[in-house]
Amino acid sequence: MWPASGRGRKTILAMTPEGSRVVICVKPEERERPAMKPSVSVIIPAFNVEAYLGAAIDSVIAQTQRDVEFIIVDDCSTDGTAAVAGRYQDARIRVLRNAKNEGPSQSRNVAINHAEGEWVAILDGDDWWKPPRLERLLALAEGHRADIVCDDLLLVPEGERNPSVTFFQTQARRLGRIEQPFEVNALKMAVDDYGFLKPVFRRAFLNAHALRYNPALWAGEDFDFLLRCLLASGRMVVSQEAMYCYRSRPGSLTSDPVRCLTRIIDMAEALTASLDPRTQGEVIEALGRYREWKLREREDARFRAPLQKGAWGECMSLALKNPAKLPRYMPMVGRQLVSLAVSRARR
Repeated sequence: MWPASGRGRKTILAMTPEGSRVVICVKPEERERPAMKPSVSVIIPAFNVEAYLGAAIDSVIAQTQRDVEFIIVDDCSTDGTAAVAGRYQDARIRVLRNAKNEGPSQSRNVAINHAEGEWVAILDGDDWWKPPRLERLLALAEGHRADIVCDDLLLVPEGERNPSVTFFQTQARRLGRIEQPFEVNALKMAVDDYGFLKPVFRRAFLNAHALRYNPALWAGEDFDFLLRCLLASGRMVVSQEAMYCYRSRPGSLTSDPVRCLTRIIDMAEALTASLDPRTQGEVIEALGRYREWKLREREDARFRAPLQKGAWGECMSLALKNPAKLPRYMPMVGRQLVSLAVSRARR
């Protein structure tokens, strides 16, 4: 249960504009918050991230940009996530709790609706930031008069603290070598897919255009939201620096690529259907190519899953059903065989 009382803690039941109920847990010092509004509202949606949330919060506390507020939205976690959030004695931290499990999109919307900062920064509960991230991104935004700023991601395997590679490095063949900040418009977003990045938004821009995450989406919500922001004439600038540490962990949605990609494909189809072909024809065409790309990725994921488990019979069955896909499957088989040989040689 969420700690609702004791040590002066007070709880308030509130209703969001979308009709969702949230419980706001307020510490005594938070009831006398400073009159000055923060520059940045850091939004942390959290679901069963007891083992990771402390690192996320600590990374915000360590930011060189000091005038921030934290809005943590616990999405009915069943572990100790609530206890981790509640142990911080910092007047800048507000903790909300959804009355039921709403998913990442609605949790972010709840936090945005409670935000007071000029900027809104997204931080997932199992990730963390490098100390200068906010300060550098805000400087980039002001220098380019941007409504949205992002940076490269440091990809960190589960169980490790240091990144193995950055997102842009893994995509160098597709995106080229990125050495300086660049702008992204709606067409470039649909073509190149920067939905993996974690943005910082100008809150006034979001409110002026009534932009919020689609609460029905549990995957692909970042791509959908960013593209709708860009279609509303938002100016987006991406830094070549990597200051967001993205953790890949078992149990997260991205650890089940077939399910995740199916939801992304559904998102792309719904987003395409919402656009006007008379004014957004190029974007619609690009979304069609994006959908085909994700369909191919899903086919690969369906073959890769049994391959990684050593279920060779299932792999053979898939190959026989889809002989035209053999040129795509064979390199995966080769890599798996090499990996097995290396593992056995090390024993």
